[in-house]
Amino acid sequence: MCADTPPGTRAPHREPWEDLRTDLLVDEERVKCWVETVPPGGQRPVHTHRNPWITVVLSGARVESLDEHGRRIKVGTLERGQVVHNGPDVLPLRHFVRNLSHQTLVMVAVELREARPAVEKRDSK
Repeated sequence: MCADTPPGTRAPHREPWEDLRTDLLVDEERVKCWVETVPPGGQRPVHTHRNPWITVVLSGARVESLDEHGRRIKVGTLERGQVVHNGPDVLPLRHFVRNLSHQTLVMVAVELREARPAVEKRDSK
């Protein structure tokens, strides 16, 4: 709980880009987009995904995803140009990414917020 949160109330959740301390490139109601850069041997802060997102790899590296306690979720190589859909089946996901290679990892994250389907207008004849 945050120090400025009144007793008996829950702290508001933080968005992934806030915990990652990065700016949004797109800040629309249903789409949020940011860039993550992880230097060789480095890692990003723990953050929580609550919405599906797409990862576009601009510069690849061997990485591991770990939970907030440091337990490995998965390990693999992200290749330049790779696009990964992270759907609702993995949510919520609280994790951090560690770069295991000698190359800088650069990814664009595109978060997809729930959209209401468009309603077709009908002619009233």
